[in-house]
Amino acid sequence: MKLSDDELVDLAMNNAYAMLVGNKSIDDLLDEEHEEMVLVPDPEITDEELSEDLIEYFITTEEYEKCAKIKDLMQFRNMIDNILNTKNVK
Repeated sequence: MKLSDDELVDLAMNNAYAMLVGNKSIDDLLDEEHEEMVLVPDPEITDEELSEDLIEYFITTEEYEKCAKIKDLMQFRNMIDNILNTKNVK
């Protein structure tokens, strides 16, 4: 079955979301039955940039629960970074 461009974008965004929140690994995606593995095009972007892109996309698809989860994850990572950076300064 051939996916449309919109379906490929949606699949890529949902795969990136699943990896970002820890629901799937790259191996999980390779094991799925799609003809090809579809990910967000630039694997070299930071998690923050990816998070912002995903939030923008999920706002357009009105998947606000995913946006909230990404924001929570970003806040948690910032909190951990702040704790680690505070410990490194001392």
